[in-house]
Amino acid sequence: MTTVADVLAWQPELLTTASTAVTTAHTSLDQKLSDGVTKVNDIDWKGHGGEQARARMEEERTKGSAVSDALMKLGKALSDQVGNLDTAKSAVQTAVDTPRNATGPADCPGFEVDEEKVQVSAAKRIAWWGTQHLSQADLDKKTLEENHTAAQDELTLTTALAQAVGVAQAAIDAVNKAKTEVDTAYQGLGDPTAVGSAAKWPSDTGNTNGHNSSTGGTTSHGSGEIHGPVGTANTTSGGPPSTTPSGDVKEWIEQAKKILIEMGYPPESIDENAIATIIEHESGGNPNAINNWDSNAAAGHPSKGLMQTIDSTFNAYAAPGHTDIWNPVDNIVAATRYSIANYGSLGAVPGVAAVNNHQGYVGY
Repeated sequence: MTTVADVLAWQPELLTTASTAVTTAHTSLDQKLSDGVTKVNDIDWKGHGGEQARARMEEERTKGSAVSDALMKLGKALSDQVGNLDTAKSAVQTAVDTPRNATGPADCPGFEVDEEKVQVSAAKRIAWWGTQHLSQADLDKKTLEENHTAAQDELTLTTALAQAVGVAQAAIDAVNKAKTEVDTAYQGLGDPTAVGSAAKWPSDTGNTNGHNSSTGGTTSHGSGEIHGPVGTANTTSGGPPSTTPSGDVKEWIEQAKKILIEMGYPPESIDENAIATIIEHESGGNPNAINNWDSNAAAGHPSKGLMQTIDSTFNAYAAPGHTDIWNPVDNIVAATRYSIANYGSLGAVPGVAAVNNHQGYVGY
């Protein structure tokens, strides 16, 4: 729960510093992309190789520009929130200071403000009026007036705090949305040697169209992080099948949960929402997804399947009788066992914890 002290400790100016840094990165990236295109175009490189090099540079500029544009939006999102947070913080500060500095006779105390409980009390002021030799009627009148003022000030403080919480959440949502766009654009860069690039460097194999025609498959929707220890797998699953299994993500999760319970896992430990979150961000629900561009792929261990595991990790955590990495149910079972074994629970998986805290997903 956000308290008055929390709001008064805000430092919105730090967002200005962050915005400046992000905007500088955006400007620098734009300049480097432009310089790269210029330098490649200036090379006296004729023939197919030169055409391929120039086409590839244009492709990279397009991808890089998407990152640059996303950075620009993130910088604006950060700077736009500074004024909103400053205004909200000032309103809370005023709502605290006004009753404490309430006017009255020279030695009359101000109202008491309990920041933790968000309460304003007129008790000390009423006690002071009790020492002023007033008639009972006048004292009753002053008591009523002071309590009324305290109630109004308390409502003002409560409202200011609630509005500050709303402003803070809106700022978090805006910045996270912009950050997600940066993450998405960055993932779109891929690997310079990844399969499926529109214009690859020409090779010495005689494949003059610049495409590696020996490998197919899709690029993972996930983070490209290392999933588990890379070791010698018991089996290598190869590329994705040509057909898609029947069913949908919800059904596959339910089937996997039943298998895990039969293996002795407590039902409450199998968080179906957490599994769905991982699937959404890792493969987009595609059981035939394969990541051909990250560090695992470069080492010969691409992440595969619905929850993007590498062969060695899948083999280590696959359940008996469920050893097909391309089978979505088998993939869920192995990945869930890996997640619980390494993070303690599915809710503690970094990407799940980040999403639950309104942050961008990170690979597991």
